[in-house]
Amino acid sequence: MTDIEAKALALAIEVNTERNMGLYRSINRKFVDNEALCRAIEKHEAYKQEVSDVAAMMLTEPSIKPSVQWALTKFIIPKPKPDPLVEVLHKLGWDKDTAADLRAALEARGLTIITKEKD
Repeated sequence: MTDIEAKALALAIEVNTERNMGLYRSINRKFVDNEALCRAIEKHEAYKQEVSDVAAMMLTEPSIKPSVQWALTKFIIPKPKPDPLVEVLHKLGWDKDTAADLRAALEARGLTIITKEKD
């Protein structure tokens, strides 16, 4: 499950709990409503990153007052780390969607990819 799908699942569980409905156990992007929710979260995450990038850029301006700099810091989020699986698949000529499909196929078989940082 991708980070986006995990956020979508958490949101679906939250809403269903508020409405006393059955709990979601997974997000399947083959269903239109699940895909739409994931895309909305992806767009929101991209917008947050864009705001963060602009705030970080503004902090480099010498004319910005310290009080404004302090206010801008709450909008800065760390840049996401590149997905190593996506990078490997890209080098092999595959698109990024293949990584999600591969992870889903592995998850369906009870398997997962574990990454280990190089020493």
